[in-house]
Amino acid sequence: MRLNQASDFALRILMATGQSDDPQTVGKLTEQLGLAQSHVMKIVAHLARGGYLETTRGRGGGIRLAKSPEAIRLGDVVRLMEPDLGVVACLKPEPAVCAFLPRCALKGAMARASEAFLDSLNTETLASILAGTQMAALPEM
Repeated sequence: MRLNQASDFALRILMATGQSDDPQTVGKLTEQLGLAQSHVMKIVAHLARGGYLETTRGRGGGIRLAKSPEAIRLGDVVRLMEPDLGVVACLKPEPAVCAFLPRCALKGAMARASEAFLDSLNTETLASILAGTQMAALPEM
């Protein structure tokens, strides 16, 4: 199974945000994670809509976790970022052309495998990941 880049970036943004009690900014996250600012902005907005981040504009504002790290399950974040998880064409939202549809056992097997993958990710929380992770310090300028 292969996750899209947005899922990877979303998990890294949550990790970076969860490592600090101070509010983060898009600029700070962009620099810390080495990502494009446009990607960070889009993913932060998506995570905020999904209830994982809260964003506050203005002085004293910034980006914070909207939930405790213990309440953020990795599989749920991936589900938010990858709503179709179509590992085969017949699991994708758009119509698929296949000689074996509608009576194909492969579709069910792949759907169960995708669910098992997400269920496995849901055994981990942001807190459990943060416990074994530390962001490398940026070099002093």
